[in-house]
Amino acid sequence: MDIVGGTLDIWPLSVMFAPAVSVNAAIDLFASVRAEKKREKGTVIHAKHFGTRIRYSRSAPEKEKTLFHRALDFLPAEGWDFTVDCLSPAGAGLGGSSSLLIAFLRSLDVIGRVGLSDGAILDAAKNIEARHLGIPTGVQDYVAALNGGVNAVVNAPEGQRYETLKVRNADIERRVVLAYSGESRISGVPNWLMLKNAVEGKPATVRAFEKIAANSLQARAALLKGDFRAVGKLIDVESGQRGLLGRGVMTPGLRKAFSAVKKRGGHPKVCGAGGGGCFLVWCEPEEKPKISATVTALGMRALDFRIAGPSISKTGRHGR
Repeated sequence: MDIVGGTLDIWPLSVMFAPAVSVNAAIDLFASVRAEKKREKGTVIHAKHFGTRIRYSRSAPEKEKTLFHRALDFLPAEGWDFTVDCLSPAGAGLGGSSSLLIAFLRSLDVIGRVGLSDGAILDAAKNIEARHLGIPTGVQDYVAALNGGVNAVVNAPEGQRYETLKVRNADIERRVVLAYSGESRISGVPNWLMLKNAVEGKPATVRAFEKIAANSLQARAALLKGDFRAVGKLIDVESGQRGLLGRGVMTPGLRKAFSAVKKRGGHPKVCGAGGGGCFLVWCEPEEKPKISATVTALGMRALDFRIAGPSISKTGRHGR
């Protein structure tokens, strides 16, 4: 669940608009992988969230490969059955596919006894997804899936680093309504258009990213100080600028929802690239029930969540 500074974790935006931070929280809408050794040859993936069964073949045509094919090309696993699932709604903007890829790569690493570091897993996921989508990808979804908790991707001119923020999980959980608009979307296209416009120097896009970058640093500082009212105001700043990044970021349904929750004292922002999917509403704890009810009255779904820690260790033992 990205809080501020999203999209700026994508290279080269991460260096073009540095210094900036992308702040997110790992939540318990888990992506899960179960691996079972079988006697016969072959590798099969049962994707419960899609209701599909995929038989892996290294010789599959490039255009027919899934993310699972590409992960198995990188870390082969002969004679295994995988059951995968993702609790995040499809096209939600919550990094569900990225989290599932991290879980799948970690599973392949564990059963193959390879011993990859978190950094190597992150690099593999970033490269696999970029090849699959045909465009650059960000890293914050991978950082959240690997680390759990509240994270900041720190974007500097010389590169990126990742840090865990010392923020009480409950302070965020009590102040955020997470809602699914019911409109599924694919983040690759709007992210690519934002990146393209920035690289081409389109003035409106450059100005919006510059303001989002400066605002993200203030939001991280406010979070660390516990100034949660200031965080809400800074989310408003980002939300306004994000709406200027592309025509498709804000749909009519999102505009209607944002107007309604603002009247209840909320500070709404799209999750991910926008264009549908999920949005969060930052608010004071006493306002959260009213805002949840407002979202539900609009025919949207308020999602229960908790901030989660890492769900699997490097040895394969469950950490929760």
